Amino acid sequence: MKLLFFLVTLLLCFFLSRAQILSPLVTNSSGSSGTVNNIYFEFNLGESFTTTIGNGTFITQGLLQPITLAQGPLPVLGLEFNAKRINNSKVQLDWKTVQEIDNKGFYVERKKENEINFTQLHFVKSAAPSGNSSLPLNYSHIDANDFSGKTYYRLKQEDIDGKFMYSIVRLVNGNNGKVISMKAWPIPSTGPVNISAEGIENDVLLVFDNNGRLMKQLTITAQTPVQLTGLAAGTYIVKLGSQKELYQKIIVQ
Repeated sequence: MKLLFFLVTLLLCFFLSRAQILSPLVTNSSGSSGTVNNIYFEFNLGESFTTTIGNGTFITQGLLQPITLAQGPLPVLGLEFNAKRINNSKVQLDWKTVQEIDNKGFYVERKKENEINFTQLHFVKSAAPSGNSSLPLNYSHIDANDFSGKTYYRLKQEDIDGKFMYSIVRLVNGNNGKVISMKAWPIPSTGPVNISAEGIENDVLLVFDNNGRLMKQLTITAQTPVQLTGLAAGTYIVKLGSQKELYQKIIVQ
């Protein structure tokens, strides 16, 4: 009986000791691997892996193996892009980066709701020396846009080697509530007639005679009156090129 107990104890000790032995071929290879957003990763059995990639932000957890980028590092990290209308005729675009690697710069692209494709409007060169920076950088651009409908904006970021990626698309609404007005004085006039317009950036002033013939065509800007001279005595109609339904009747004596 004692001999049987001794043999059982010996076998248990043998198997328990073997359970604690790990071969070098097994260590660090019992988990899995994969590629997420061009990042190659490996992790062991029982470890967890979490990645959150948004606006260039990476959060990793539970990684014991080195990670490498399948196609090299991302050129821009932490890209944040915003667009807002600041008045009837201008849209302000602001963006910033946390880090830049071999970044050539940014193309500002725009698409109005009545257009099919985006159009490149402007190129903003990287503010980082040679396109490389580990510090936050800020950018801004003003787009001349008086479109009354919806406008979509995006950035096309391009590397020095020609590779590129797009930012999030931002929507800007038109200002349908803008007020455009025109004023003429003196009426009637025995000399020059002054014309001013509000709510515009640049426009064309059209002067027609009483028979509908175009007599004059002048450039007019907001809050800068123009003078009509050289008109013979008679009645005239003054209109804005972009707002032909808005007109003013003037009389020259």
